[in-house]
Amino acid sequence: MNAHVNPQQTLNFRGRSLLAFVLEPTQPLEEWFAALDAWLVRSPTFFAAKPVILEMAGLEIDLKAYRDLISALARRHIRVMGVENADRALVGPHLPPVVSGGRTVSAAALTEESAPPTAAPAKPQPAEPLIIDGNLRSGQSIMHPDGDVTIIGRVASGAEIVAGGSVHVYGALQGRVIAGISGRPDARIFCREAHAELLCIGGAYMTAETMDPAFEGRSLEARLVGEELRLRTLD
Repeated sequence: MNAHVNPQQTLNFRGRSLLAFVLEPTQPLEEWFAALDAWLVRSPTFFAAKPVILEMAGLEIDLKAYRDLISALARRHIRVMGVENADRALVGPHLPPVVSGGRTVSAAALTEESAPPTAAPAKPQPAEPLIIDGNLRSGQSIMHPDGDVTIIGRVASGAEIVAGGSVHVYGALQGRVIAGISGRPDARIFCREAHAELLCIGGAYMTAETMDPAFEGRSLEARLVGEELRLRTLD
């Protein structure tokens, strides 16, 4: 009688580098959520299906308030994949795991650590710009975390551009632009005709309601000066 022998099972492990957005809640949380909700009114799907990490340094809350925080984010379709600098009392089953060692870098591909020690280190490749030759329609979203984005056309209301570097719009900008997400404070936003719903660089942002009406319809540049977003006309 021949016994049936199952083949030995194996486990495959792989490493993967992901670009994650970091949210840093501050107290009072009611005011922080109000600011977050104002952002989400302009970009309701910005965090959808994107990995998010919570920076907990300096946030003193108990376990119940922490669970409420996670639940409130989930109701806004923000799923937390991990937390940094969390108090030990906030770590446990059914809670996001603690992560560490992350730093603000571009999303360039990492060289494998298993490369032979005698091999010369690979030189990082310069980020390739993304050029869209045409209009960006309402509801469309462009995400290019490694470099600049150039739109040779119009960006309609409800459209969104997220870039690691600068953003250039050679047409009317009516939608939302978030630049410099790879940690580049020198990133800028340029457009030929400003009607933007949202401009953001490095966490500093300006909405249509808070923008000086003198910039409406003008050709302009947005840049960071310290922690403040500044605009200047180019025409």
